[in-house]
Amino acid sequence: MARKCSLPVRVSSLGTDILPEDSRPKEVSDEKIEEFALRAFFYDYCIVSVNQSLSRGYLDGLELMLHHLGMQSDLAKACKVVAFASHGIKLRRPILTRKAEIFYHDLLGSLARAIENPAFANTAESLMIAMLLGLYEMIMAGEAHPGNHNAHARGVAAILQIEKSPLDLFGAVHFIRSSHPLVLNGAVQNYGMFPTPYSSDLGQSLDNLLFLFGPIWRKADALLANQLVGSDDLYLLKVEAMALDQGFAKWQEAQAEDFKPTTVGQVSQGQARSILAVGYWPGRVDTYFDLYVAGVWNTSRTARFLLINLILKLSKILNDNQNHSREHQDALRLVEDIVASIPYHLTEDLQVFLRDMGKNAAAMNPGRPVGGLLLMHPIYVASKLLIVPQQMREYMTECLAWIGMYMGIGQASLFAKAPEIHEEYFADGCTIVWAGMLV
Repeated sequence: MARKCSLPVRVSSLGTDILPEDSRPKEVSDEKIEEFALRAFFYDYCIVSVNQSLSRGYLDGLELMLHHLGMQSDLAKACKVVAFASHGIKLRRPILTRKAEIFYHDLLGSLARAIENPAFANTAESLMIAMLLGLYEMIMAGEAHPGNHNAHARGVAAILQIEKSPLDLFGAVHFIRSSHPLVLNGAVQNYGMFPTPYSSDLGQSLDNLLFLFGPIWRKADALLANQLVGSDDLYLLKVEAMALDQGFAKWQEAQAEDFKPTTVGQVSQGQARSILAVGYWPGRVDTYFDLYVAGVWNTSRTARFLLINLILKLSKILNDNQNHSREHQDALRLVEDIVASIPYHLTEDLQVFLRDMGKNAAAMNPGRPVGGLLLMHPIYVASKLLIVPQQMREYMTECLAWIGMYMGIGQASLFAKAPEIHEEYFADGCTIVWAGMLV
């Protein structure tokens, strides 16, 4: 069913700032446009796993659900909402964003009526509709209207019978249990959210490490907000954070070769179009088994970023005279790893990108928006941490703006421009994104 949208970007007439009229081709019916939108959605946002022992994919089971429910179902309409919104932004076609808005409000009314029926409220269909409507809000987010994805994140939490909407970065996986009856992805049911099937001497699973991250982060929030906290409590928190960081490091080192990134190229100083040109940061370029696996790696790296930042902050407060050279070195390596994954996430064809690097080619050709969706939260975190070199932080901010413009995800543009993003707003976006792994 998946098919790339072939509609061109609407551009100004030659020598003017005037955009041509935005209207649908007269020879194409509304029904056909909706069909094209649905096919474009599957191309843009779904990752079909070809090896479930390595990858869960992303929205992997959604097409099968649609075949069961029908192409005129509310779930199909939710997919079209996302496609129309995303393409309306990146192709500069307001006719598509208006269509998305009409469908969205129709769906809200339909969903409100359907949820009154408990038999529907507790289904995988309702879960996916809530996730997709949240994704629509993230796509349409902007400075004037940051979006209401938080309401849909609460809907996802309620459907999954989570006590509350998660407040931290990895809340989407802290509280989701793989045995939940609404989790349709068989690989998730069998192995959890993040697989490491071929590793030896693994230690704890990534699921468990992320689960342990939550209590430490909440404890840090509470202790650092308390001016009367004792140094013993802060010291114990630092010990816990260091131990968990090493747990993540051990997980990273123990992964099977099939699951690890592979270096396929290098951007030299001479090849870089500009130090801040997206995709052209000097250094290595890595590839992954698929975008899901790349997302898992960057999730683990982001957790370590936050832990190392916490360790250094506690060390400064305690004035313990430790230079933490290992943590500083680890942080630099982790950000280099994330930066090396950016071309893989964002370009349409990595081999073409590598081939054309030295030819003064045009800017990187955008790939599927799901790559930007899975990348935007990790690079936002890295762009805000002072342990990351300033120029790299500026580069990742440029990448966020690029994702917003060329992949049609407005919230990425908001991340690039806003001086501060509320923690809960950010975490609710993570909940929406990672819910896509449950089908």
